[in-house]
Amino acid sequence: MTLPRAFITSVVGSWPRPTWLIEAFEKYEKGELDRQTFSQYLDDAVKLAIKDQEEAGLDVITDGEQRRTSFVAFVGQKLKGFKIVRVEELHPSAKEIMKKYKAPLTLWRPVIAGYIEDSVLAVDEVQYAKKVTQKPLKVTLPSPYLIMWEAWHAKISAPYYPRPEDAAEAYVKVLRNEISRLINAGVAFIQLDEPMLGDLIEAEPDKPDRYKQVASELYGQKYRGLRDEIQLAVDLVNEVVQGFGTSVRIGMHLDRWPTEDSPIVGYERLAPQIFDVKVKQYVVEYKHPRMGNPEEFAKILPSDKEIGLGSIDVRDPKRVETPEEVVAHVERIVKYVDPVRIWLNPDCGFAPGMYRAFPRHAALEKLKAMVKAAKILREKYWWA
Repeated sequence: MTLPRAFITSVVGSWPRPTWLIEAFEKYEKGELDRQTFSQYLDDAVKLAIKDQEEAGLDVITDGEQRRTSFVAFVGQKLKGFKIVRVEELHPSAKEIMKKYKAPLTLWRPVIAGYIEDSVLAVDEVQYAKKVTQKPLKVTLPSPYLIMWEAWHAKISAPYYPRPEDAAEAYVKVLRNEISRLINAGVAFIQLDEPMLGDLIEAEPDKPDRYKQVASELYGQKYRGLRDEIQLAVDLVNEVVQGFGTSVRIGMHLDRWPTEDSPIVGYERLAPQIFDVKVKQYVVEYKHPRMGNPEEFAKILPSDKEIGLGSIDVRDPKRVETPEEVVAHVERIVKYVDPVRIWLNPDCGFAPGMYRAFPRHAALEKLKAMVKAAKILREKYWWA
């Protein structure tokens, strides 16, 4: 399927899960639902997520991450060497710690509790999705820097990987194998999720951001300093993508979910190191008002990179953006970035964790507005 030349539309990953799917997850975990029936629930939810995205008119879609309990915890369910625990098992005051720093994490946490072994992460999801749709597919995968901060525990993981960096390197090998499998499966776009890198916008040279502060208290990992953290994240991603060239579009998603106390600044604060990442596209959150001005990122974006511009708010379900509002938002960067290098997407996934409630009808209307905006932009910049 041929994609538009400019202002291609996509999503970041997750789609709101139906209530009946969440209930099915819970019943299956309790042994009250057999595997065959549970699999049918999952298949039906994927069909629904794909149908919604097709109805909205998106150019590149996902399966809505319907089979995943969260954007990161599912790795612990797919790979040997991990286990999934409730956050209270890591620290009895975990919820209070998260509330203190205004950094909510998903309640089910992945922990490295053995040697990481290669296994399929998302190819099975793709194989089913391709039976349901002819649209180009994007697949999202947690990056190694994210997994390192989310899953390495100073006591539980250290017997297998003495340093968190050791665990990250082991995961890199798995990720490279999975990317090869996804390329063979015909995936159009592989997105590496990197919120832990995005969160560094709020960090200081000697003080971690709020999410790493929480992770430090729950997992026992130590902050390395701002520039060293950025460089480690960059190096790990570059290890993952080395050698794949143009065989598939690879992007990296950055977000941080600002609070009312967060500094008003965007991902330009991570420059110039952030531009050393050898990916094709930066999928960035810029709709939230505290993310600052997307022009600041666009004006320094290297000419060989694309931007997936966060153009839809995924936090407020009560207000649907107008197409004209989205157009105006995107046009802030057109003077700096060629339209053929601009993609439109929401700030983040609509449901990165299973229990995050976001009305499907609101998500659908927001995507429709974004797609209409893209059509307006293509007509206006018809020579692109």
